Amino acid sequence: MTEDTTNPARKRLIKILKECAAKVVSDEDPWGKYEIEKIPAERVIRHLYQPLTKTWTMEETIVKMENEPFTHGAMRFCYRMKKMATPPASSSNHRFHSHGWKKALNYVSKAYQVDGKIDTSEDAKNAVRNDILLQYEASHWAKEFNDHDPPKKINFIRAYALEFPEREGSPMFAVERFISGTDAYGVGFFKHNTNAGFVDEDLHRVTPQVFSAYSFYESSGTRLVADIQGVGDLYTDPQVLSNDYRFGDGDLGPRGMALFFETFRHNTLAESLGIPVFPLSKNELKHQAKYEDDVYSLSGENSSFMDMVKGLDKFAAMDANRNRRQSLLIVPPLQINQDDDDANTETRSNMTKRDQIRKSLTSTRISKPVFARSGSEMDEVKYCLDLAKKDFKFDSKAFGRKASGEMIKRKATPARPSLMIRHVSEMMVVNDETKLNLGKVHYQLAVLHGMNRFPDVVPVGPDETKADVAPHDAFSVLFHLSHAASLKSVAACLALGRLHAGLGTSVSELLDTVVPIDFDAAKDLFRRCIESKYPPAAPKAAAGCLLYQMYLDDRESQDYVEGEDTFGVEIVSDITLAHLLEDILKLIEETNKETAEAAQHTNVKEEAARQFKVGDRVEGNFAMEGSFYPGEVTAISEDGKEVEICYDDDGSKESLTLENVRLIIPPTATQTVMGGPLSDEEALGSENTDEKCVVETYELKGELAALKLKLGSKEAAAALFEEASNDAMNAGKMKKASEWSLKAAELME
Repeated sequence: MTEDTTNPARKRLIKILKECAAKVVSDEDPWGKYEIEKIPAERVIRHLYQPLTKTWTMEETIVKMENEPFTHGAMRFCYRMKKMATPPASSSNHRFHSHGWKKALNYVSKAYQVDGKIDTSEDAKNAVRNDILLQYEASHWAKEFNDHDPPKKINFIRAYALEFPEREGSPMFAVERFISGTDAYGVGFFKHNTNAGFVDEDLHRVTPQVFSAYSFYESSGTRLVADIQGVGDLYTDPQVLSNDYRFGDGDLGPRGMALFFETFRHNTLAESLGIPVFPLSKNELKHQAKYEDDVYSLSGENSSFMDMVKGLDKFAAMDANRNRRQSLLIVPPLQINQDDDDANTETRSNMTKRDQIRKSLTSTRISKPVFARSGSEMDEVKYCLDLAKKDFKFDSKAFGRKASGEMIKRKATPARPSLMIRHVSEMMVVNDETKLNLGKVHYQLAVLHGMNRFPDVVPVGPDETKADVAPHDAFSVLFHLSHAASLKSVAACLALGRLHAGLGTSVSELLDTVVPIDFDAAKDLFRRCIESKYPPAAPKAAAGCLLYQMYLDDRESQDYVEGEDTFGVEIVSDITLAHLLEDILKLIEETNKETAEAAQHTNVKEEAARQFKVGDRVEGNFAMEGSFYPGEVTAISEDGKEVEICYDDDGSKESLTLENVRLIIPPTATQTVMGGPLSDEEALGSENTDEKCVVETYELKGELAALKLKLGSKEAAAALFEEASNDAMNAGKMKKASEWSLKAAELME
């Protein structure tokens, strides 16, 4: 067969391929000096994840691996390893072991460790499987990204798990090809970003950052691939952030996504891919501008961590980053000092007594420090509060305009051949699910600012020091809280409604010095919260209780008599009050159901072994031959130690012990004992005190019963008085219980 030498492009391609092949042959094995080929081979079981069928398959092979790790981090040991293919049936093990090991491929094998020893527990094995699934999850979004024909296509190394059955405890290792060499910039292994903001202080690559943002919008805000690291655009060891913390301890959820977007700079590549702009406050943009030295990317500050990892090799640096992930959820760089006024505000903001809302404006509000505000800051407050009352509109060109509307002139920068845009996509669709998750991210970004997570964003005047300014940037808190409310985040609507009502919020102790009292705005926001179709129910129930109390306050303040003039104050009818109380009781019931489901999930997660139930999708070790096939659980033995599976392929049934059955985990819905789905409270270990209801359920039922009676519904009133009596008795309120029980009895006569 002769080569076609008439096509110049084909000639160049053939030349490049020949040069690459010659280089591969001539290059020495970078691990040749370690003489791994002399190490005795071991039999292993390779666990491969099949994303199309969403199952795991197993096969035997042999490897040669060093006995001692060549490096380690806080969580894992790393070993050099060589692997050969499965031996052919015609070869003896002896011949196969001695054949071609010098030319065998190099792999890195990573095992979790505890107390300086390889961890062989089920949790460690689940963690390895979770790492593999994360790699496939990231690969899925990389494929979607590449389909848009970006200037630089990206790939994640295929990973799998190796089980060593002949070692004590049958330890499991995560294995992937060893990446050597450098990229087009002459840079070797490099970390481009983390799940807690950028660390790319030297290379300024665009593609990794844009891919992370792309994965968020393409997944409707349910995923964000972070911890992008590797050689060139071949990546490894990613962390996937989810909207419900389902990907293990490294999944920082919406808070991790917020940390990413706080430093992400929208750029030409993002625009060409149709990625919507993530809005940032004026102070955030000013802080970004300090560190922006080209039009393509932004490097966020993270110097302390970078100083720590500079002396570590790449594998130890990976573990250092993993080990710090959870602390970044909760601990700000500088702790906020609470004085007595702050403590009073915190107590007041919880509001456990049914005092009138208007009377709750105590002297603590007046005594709090008031920071000087410029005209532009007052305009920003007005803009934010107006924004919170209406649905957010997405503008694909917003990032290219100043606040005045004038187009921003781009800097003249040398063109990068690698960044030539070949394809321009339509703006990505922002559906209801994306809006829900964007609202979560903006809310968490407001919370992070309130925790003083970004002290450098607080503006410092020319004649000021850090001690002269506010402990955190209240305007950035308000900006993101308002954007979250415009996206119908129930937590944000509740927080802003509380501020307008003078009750404060747990998000930031400074916001009540910025947000004016406005009872009508508070009512609008509480109604917006209740009417939102998005979960959870707890903030809606709390908003309903506060709105109900405000309606009662309005009646009391006007000495309301039906039909008389109310002098412009909105007085709602008895029917409206009754409907509101019915909605509140339904929301409280939903909240209790959500709480019970969360507690049930926590109990299941903490069980030592997986407990299957009928209908579970699983894979079983068919006939104990080592091959796992998909099926469904049809029965469970009385002692719970055996599971009956009906296989998909032929409908046959088989009973297997628990260790021979595995739950099928979809690649985009990973759930393991390491992860979620979780609520913010479960994941972050903290409670949102804004969401506490100010009225007990039995009181609400008693007051609804009285309204029903007033409206002529005697039968409904009797039933509600009876329910209220029982609830009050269970709460130890015997006087109320007796009173309502008598009323119920009278109405039933």
